[in-house]
Amino acid sequence: MANEDLAKQVMQALAGGDRTRAAGLLRAAGMPAMRQALDQFKAQAENERRALKALGDSAHGAVGNVGSQGEQARTQAQSALQALRTHKHPPTVEMGEKPGSLRWVMIVLGLLALAAWLAFGGL
Repeated sequence: MANEDLAKQVMQALAGGDRTRAAGLLRAAGMPAMRQALDQFKAQAENERRALKALGDSAHGAVGNVGSQGEQARTQAQSALQALRTHKHPPTVEMGEKPGSLRWVMIVLGLLALAAWLAFGGL
């Protein structure tokens, strides 16, 4: 337990940038405690290395997965664009239809609005 406390104290000193305090703690603990603390440091470093490797492997797999999904999305977008280009739309204007054939409706609505405005005291 004391060796674990020593390892934590040394790690805190090193994290704070105080190397002399970390070295002093190790010297004061004596050789057996120093060896155990160093073994703990090595084990912790190995665990961190394994965790980083696992994280790197999963990140590499995720990047590959994103790349394949991006490729699928690109091909789907291209096929949708091609379908839009080849789709025949029905015409909105028939042959022989006069342009603005409903213009009279707008004129009548305008006259009705003017009459209502005059009737209800617009002046």
